[in-house]
Formats: sequence, C-alpha cells, structure tokens
Amino acid sequence: MSESVTTSGIARRRAAALSENGPEYASKRSELIRAAAEVFRRKGYANATLNDIAAEVGSDRASLYYYVGSKEELFQECITETVVLNLDRAEAIVRQDIPPREKVRQLIAVLINSQVEHYPYMYVYVQEDMARADSLDNQWARGMVERTRRLERMFIETLADGVKAGEFRPDLSVTLMANSLFGMTQWTHRWWVPTEGASRYSADDLIEVFSAVFLDGIDVKPRKPRKPRATSTPRSAAAR
Repeated sequence: MSESVTTSGIARRRAAALSENGPEYASKRSELIRAAAEVFRRKGYANATLNDIAAEVGSDRASLYYYVGSKEELFQECITETVVLNLDRAEAIVRQDIPPREKVRQLIAVLINSQVEHYPYMYVYVQEDMARADSLDNQWARGMVERTRRLERMFIETLADGVKAGEFRPDLSVTLMANSLFGMTQWTHRWWVPTEGASRYSADDLIEVFSAVFLDGIDVKPRKPRKPRATSTPRSAAAR
C-alpha cells in the first residue's frame, strides 16, 4: 500500500471506525475478511490482489481502504484468532489427567473440527508456508510460526508420554509419528470441503477414521476390528 493511502484521511477514518467498532462497520469488515479468505483459498496468498477481493464483494479497491489497510492485514485477520483458539484448546487437552491415547484422539478432533468451525480460514493457513511468508510482517509471521511449533511440541510430548506409559510403540520416532499425523489431518484441504452438502463425509467420520488408523497403528497391543459405522457411500478421489 502506498504512503499516500496510509497517511490519508481514509486511514484516519478507518482507525476511528475501528476504535468505535460500530456494528455496521464491524459487519462490513467481517464480510471483507471472509471474502478475502475465499480468494486466498482459491488463488493463494501470493497471487491474490485487493482488486480480486473487491470484486468478490462487488466493490472497488478504493472502497476497501475504509475498512482495511492492505492485503497483508486481511490475511492476518483471517488466521490469527483461529490459530490462537486452536492452541488454547490443545493446551487445555494436554493438561487433562487422561491417557495419552485419549489426548491424541481429542487433539485430532481439535484439528478437524477447527476446519469446520473456521472454514475457510484454516484452509488458508494450512495451504500457505508460514515459514516463507517473507512479504508479511516479520513479527506477525514469526508469532504464527512459533504458535504452530508449540502445537507440534504438544503432539510430540503427548506421543512421548504414551511411549513411556507403554501405550505406544517404542520402536517408532515420536517426531515422525507427529509429522505423519499432521500430514494426515492437514492434507484434507486438498480433497475435503467441510460445508453442508459439499462432501459425503462428516467431521466425525474423519475423526473416527484418522484416530483408528493412527492410534491402532502405533498401539503396542493389537486391537480387535470395530464394527463399521453407518457412513456415507465412499467415492473415488476424482468424484470428490
């Protein structure tokens, strides 16, 4: 964004409106953030422009500056609150006095349910490489990377606790186990859209299957097959 826009009366009015936080202004700003998330999801952050976002809401680029200062600001608004909330929920789970297996299952549920609750914000987050977000504010990007690493550490430490407790296989690297779990849960943005009618599979379907595949695979004790749930008819990847 040019310096003339930053120092203009529009920027001052935007700051005043943000401070007052009127309901109509807040509603319009939320609409822009959601529209931006959809554009980022479709085109990727690097390829998206403010003109694309303006077109998404049937407006023009100049009008956007009354509500947001830049593409970077929209991107940060899309992601920050969701990432912080996921971290808080994960920390609450690992503090519980429950077996590591149940902690892992609940952590899987946090990742999947967040994709439903915060669609498409989490899709924007997982499809972007935050460690290479050079065009973004450095302090903000570093904060997001650090929060992601904290979440990863919680998974690794929980898996390590399971190994120590004799629940999980000691012959497997806990770091590789954690990475495989993240790959399993986060890659869903390539084939699963968690909106009504968009997929034959629910969040509960994903949570149950991912938990069974992952946890039964690292369990030290073989488990008897469960009775199949009544789920939707599977489709090929191309049909999804």
